Amino acid sequence: MNQLLLKYKAFLKAADRRFRHATRKHSVGCREECYECCATGFFDITLLDALYLHDALKRVPARIRERIIARANEQLDILEKKNVFSRKAPLLRSVPAINALARKSSDMSCPALGDNGLCLIYKHRPHVCRIFGPTIRGMHRKVWLKGCRHFRADIPDEDFGMVEQFVEEINMKKELFEKAGRKGIPDVDTIIPAAVALDLRKWI
Repeated sequence: MNQLLLKYKAFLKAADRRFRHATRKHSVGCREECYECCATGFFDITLLDALYLHDALKRVPARIRERIIARANEQLDILEKKNVFSRKAPLLRSVPAINALARKSSDMSCPALGDNGLCLIYKHRPHVCRIFGPTIRGMHRKVWLKGCRHFRADIPDEDFGMVEQFVEEINMKKELFEKAGRKGIPDVDTIIPAAVALDLRKWI
């Protein structure tokens, strides 16, 4: 498991580098002091992202780590009362489940969002957090990743290969489940509050 998480860490760093190069080439970037995407509800992250984040959180200063976990647990309490999340079944297994959770959490911010609008776990943030912003398009302007409404320019796939990234990520997810003795790759996701507050290894 540790070797796989190290491999995933390298994958995230490479994604960072490619994304920075592509955004600079096309002169696109986030609005200064904007953190809207971190403050308008929860999106899904992969189980591999969740395991990496949970492990990386151990290296965050204790005061910050405890704050993030406490806030995440408060948010999970609220989501359980709204019947869109369960600690007993913390994996999201369908698009309708993801969409319902996103709607019911629309007034919540990421538990790792600091008071000044900065990410408290920036070095360890999930994959989608690293590549979100401008819309990324493939051939015939097919949307690979729909971006933020504030962006006026797109990034073409030839400058940021989403398909190749998806394939690399899928292969690592396959390795994760194979090591756990599972056949195939279950189509499951979760959310950041669950990733930081719960140990999801038993759900592999």
